[in-house]
Amino acid sequence: MEARPVSRKSISDEIVSQIREMIDHGRLQPGDRLPAERRLAEQFGVSRTTVREGIKILSESGLLTSRQGAGTFVSRPDDGARGGSLIEAVLSGNHDLQDVFEVRKMLEPEIAALAARNGSPDAKTRLEAILMEQEQAIADGESGAGIDNRFHQALAEASGNPVLREMVAALHEGFSHSRAEEVQSPQRQKASLAAHRAIVEAVKNGHAMQAERAMREHLDEVERIIFDNQRGAYSRR
Repeated sequence: MEARPVSRKSISDEIVSQIREMIDHGRLQPGDRLPAERRLAEQFGVSRTTVREGIKILSESGLLTSRQGAGTFVSRPDDGARGGSLIEAVLSGNHDLQDVFEVRKMLEPEIAALAARNGSPDAKTRLEAILMEQEQAIADGESGAGIDNRFHQALAEASGNPVLREMVAALHEGFSHSRAEEVQSPQRQKASLAAHRAIVEAVKNGHAMQAERAMREHLDEVERIIFDNQRGAYSRR
């Protein structure tokens, strides 16, 4: 298994993307065992914690299966972990951004509300920790795209609904181009950070309606910024 060193801008997402690429191109076959975390960390040039996060995302989407004491393996078709035709279609498709946001706006405001109702103290602490990490990444001039993905994953985990958690893991992997570097901008980064603060505050205080509203406004604003930037880029050509 050969891996390229990854950049700091989207570490977890790039690890996920590279392992998916190895599976899609047959370099990793169903049933193959992944190298140990330490070896993967050396190949990718990242920490073992970051490797663990990437493996967690892929395991939740069903591409990988972790076996106690044995390691992590590429899932076989009969493992039943990959979620069926709907998830497969999302993971393999090249979807229009407008369609992506339409689906996200159907799901994620309710997920935020559930997180406010059901989130444990540990889940809320994790959201605050991810928010602090995002603040630091943006202050350091990084895009924070991978951290943004983890924030939305953590919200789904805080909802207490395992089906939603697995669905969001797969959807966000399939929709990763909505956070790709070309649609990142300083304006979007600042807007996302401010919105995430409002969402965390509502979730932390158990205010479901405020959390739902904050998430809906967040997605509306990010969608507007992306398409405004794209229209501006086209007009300058």
